[in-house]
Amino acid sequence: MKMNYLRHRGVLEWVVQRLSAVVLGAYTVWILGFFITHPELNFESWRTVFESPLVRIFSFVTLIGLCAHMWIGMWTVITDYITPLHLGNAAKSLQTVCQLAIIALIIFYLIWGVFVFWSI
Repeated sequence: MKMNYLRHRGVLEWVVQRLSAVVLGAYTVWILGFFITHPELNFESWRTVFESPLVRIFSFVTLIGLCAHMWIGMWTVITDYITPLHLGNAAKSLQTVCQLAIIALIIFYLIWGVFVFWSI
């Protein structure tokens, strides 16, 4: 069965947005639970937790989910609010510039996040 129904209709973006939200929510609950169960948290115990490969993988998956969630959300905002109706012919150029800036920022956050999580 072909998966053409996932293309260009927003379904794939909707699924990615929802799955990334679930991952972000799970990570948030886990971090909050960790803070609650470790009230006297210090750097060494924090570092010990993040040296675990499982925590690093969970953090990396969450970071990827955050980047995907951010891209879809920002793309939606840009294409909804920077339109020819408001800006005329310059809208497409401004959309492109905004999208490239956001892509650059997301790539920066992704590289920085990988560096932080894997260099602890």
